[in-house]
Amino acid sequence: MHDHKPFNMKHSALNPLLPAAKTFIALSVIAVIALFSLAMKAKEVTDDIWKQLGISQVDANRNIFSSFRDGHLRYSGARLAKNIAEGNRAAVINELGAYAKKYTASAEFKKEYASFRARKKPQEPMLITLTADMVKTQEKERLEKAIKSTEANANHPNPKIKNSVPSRLEALKKELAALDEPDNKTIKQRLDNAARSNEQATKMYNQAVQKFEAEYPESPEPMIKKRLQQILDITADVDYAAELKEVDNKKIFVNPVYEKKPLEWKMAFRAGKPATDAVRAFAQQWLQELK
Repeated sequence: MHDHKPFNMKHSALNPLLPAAKTFIALSVIAVIALFSLAMKAKEVTDDIWKQLGISQVDANRNIFSSFRDGHLRYSGARLAKNIAEGNRAAVINELGAYAKKYTASAEFKKEYASFRARKKPQEPMLITLTADMVKTQEKERLEKAIKSTEANANHPNPKIKNSVPSRLEALKKELAALDEPDNKTIKQRLDNAARSNEQATKMYNQAVQKFEAEYPESPEPMIKKRLQQILDITADVDYAAELKEVDNKKIFVNPVYEKKPLEWKMAFRAGKPATDAVRAFAQQWLQELK
């Protein structure tokens, strides 16, 4: 384990084990077989873990689901993780992993996922319902109203407005009569516009559904696989011998490339190789089972 001061990052004040414990609970990517639970009842082991970490099972479940759902670290509690002896940390990680695996396979998790997925599903577009008769009726009402308004200007005091009435009336009445023509341009244009609008809305909806199905498949299993692979990818190149330097009373990496690494990479560095190796072993085994 590394005994360094906090990093210059959002969770810089966390104890070396605490980031790892929170990451493992939140991402729930550390489970296959509980090493401790082989000799004890699962519930007893789980209850003991929550006591050791100072976090409730309800909060743990919420963190697990939120992290899988969002792909970002979500956690609360785990305030007592720093008190766990270094030699027991890998075993605790195994237990946490076993619980995470069990929870993600539970009816509660699947129900929560189904509810979340339903909220994310794209809404079907409100397509324009329009027929030639509907357009004709609308246009007729519009033209008749315009004719009536124009006729009211026949005695307008403004000569310019008054003199424009005859030609304006002639054009409006001609347009009104043309509505009975089978190939009326106005009706055709409005129907074409509505069709194009519906086509575009349907296209966008289908694209949204395709993206939705890819991101939120009906089964949560692909999402679990994705999160497992993410933690493996992130922790694949952790340099546990990386040097730190102090800047403004905070520890940062000497190598600027490491300072740009994801939060989980830095947490793995802080947790140390044994704890991170336990996480990776769980994730790899779980992935194998899912495949």
